[in-house]
Amino acid sequence: MATIKDIAARAGVSVSTASRALNDNPRISEATRERIKKIATEIGYHPNYAARNLTRGEANMVGLVFPVTTDEAPANPFHIDLMRGIAAALESRDYSMVVALAPTQEKLLRAVKSMVLQSKIHNFLLFYTLEHDPVAAYLREHGYNFVVIGHPERHQNDRYVDNDNVAAGYAATKQLLINHDVTHLAYISSPNHWQYEEDRRLGYENCLAERHLPEADWYYGKQSASEFFAQHPNVDGLVCADDILFLKLNHELQELHLLDRLPIICFNNSKLLGMLLPDVEKVDLRPHELGKKAVELLFNPNIQHAFVAFRID
Repeated sequence: MATIKDIAARAGVSVSTASRALNDNPRISEATRERIKKIATEIGYHPNYAARNLTRGEANMVGLVFPVTTDEAPANPFHIDLMRGIAAALESRDYSMVVALAPTQEKLLRAVKSMVLQSKIHNFLLFYTLEHDPVAAYLREHGYNFVVIGHPERHQNDRYVDNDNVAAGYAATKQLLINHDVTHLAYISSPNHWQYEEDRRLGYENCLAERHLPEADWYYGKQSASEFFAQHPNVDGLVCADDILFLKLNHELQELHLLDRLPIICFNNSKLLGMLLPDVEKVDLRPHELGKKAVELLFNPNIQHAFVAFRID
């Protein structure tokens, strides 16, 4: 089995230089890092992450921190696809993943602290963004390695991977306007004001403003379908912030005989949505690729952020 000493000897550098290069230490020039990585690949070197982390007192696990979720909430297909991408990327590093789920912010923070103190987990992926988030604040304060999947908190320098949700909101709105004879599109989001919802809303607003078309905001959960359409009878198309939200209101739209009449585009091209509502147009945010990219950032401190391109199906 090839060792780091073999790499150093072949590259004509010290063992410490070879080690720093393989770990993307900025003290080593990019050219040297690339040359040493190429040699490592050629001789079949595989780093022993378990041994390395044992000396650090650190587990070979990554903590996946979900947003606060009640026991009754349905599983989010987007999160499942994210986890598949994360698992695929972690496998080559001999890492596994463990999940933090809780019904309150206090319990979620307690779960993360337990991961750190009892399980020695020092690497985390946050599946959400929340202003003044105590979990992110705890990880920052103690210097633990984490990446946010989504746009980070304002005024924080957290590393993150995301889609360009403003561009996605614009493209989704434009898709309906171009492909259908519509002029009164409504944007559906939750009353939680998640950052990704607000960014997609901004793209929706920008697209309509360019064409001097009216806006209509529907915060589902505050207003039923019958109430919304009674107040907005001219709405002739829907842009929905995500698939879970749309599945919740699907039955109401069917009862009002609107599902077949209104063109609809929805974010997240999950298999669940595809099976239940094959005619709904979808924005594929490529969660599998987001998960893989998040792991890449987690283990490369030189990358601050990355965007994964969306596509419309």
